Amino acid sequence: MENKRGFTLIELLVVIAVIALLMSILMPALNAAREQGRRAVCAQNEKNTTLGLIMYANDYNGQLPKNQVDRWLFDISYWTTDIILATGAFDRHIFYCPSWRQRDNIIFWRYGENLPAGTPEEYERPEPAATSIRKDYHRIVGYFWLIDFAGAGRANQPMSPNGPAKEWVKSLVKTKSAPADVELITDCTASNGPNRDTADFTAATGGCMSRWGVYDRSNHIKSTQATGTNIAFVDGHVAWRAFSLMEHRWFYQVYGNPCLWW
Repeated sequence: MENKRGFTLIELLVVIAVIALLMSILMPALNAAREQGRRAVCAQNEKNTTLGLIMYANDYNGQLPKNQVDRWLFDISYWTTDIILATGAFDRHIFYCPSWRQRDNIIFWRYGENLPAGTPEEYERPEPAATSIRKDYHRIVGYFWLIDFAGAGRANQPMSPNGPAKEWVKSLVKTKSAPADVELITDCTASNGPNRDTADFTAATGGCMSRWGVYDRSNHIKSTQATGTNIAFVDGHVAWRAFSLMEHRWFYQVYGNPCLWW
């Protein structure tokens, strides 16, 4: 008779150990590759949003629309986002980074209507149509818009610890620096304090915490630290800025949490 021999327990354990070792080597590389892909989609989102703003400015002598609400930099009025969506080329998902998909949720998109947590994406009630309401209600998006406020100006100018003072962008044709150097849209990078070494970039406290118990966080992170940000500039190009080159540049009025970085 033919003598059939199976694997021994030791051989099986060796094979399992080898597979586990290979997985431990490959998984970080796969995760890094996935994040690189998400970062590329994120950059395209910012580029498309900037394109929408440029299309608007071309009809208004280079002037950009002003945000109708003066709150956090990721709070954008319904009316302001209408300008981008009116081109017909984009949907609401370009306003959110794929590295933080939890933010791309109907309760954030329609924040001004105070929808309860768990509201389904298929929520059908029409948004308020009156212009006055659309200018007053705001959405929470996944990017900072560095455009000016429609009122008397934003609560404070963005800080620039290592260079000339920055300003909120009002125009494509009248900027203090060259358009290629003027930031217009950046990733949401928010922390619970201004110290880059000790701050948690996954636990910033904003209105979402008081409403739903949800922290604000940064789009591109490793553990609790930010890794960097995509930035769309006034001239339309998008570039990656590593976190080591980013600065804490802004917080709303007297509140030091969240701290916003770019």
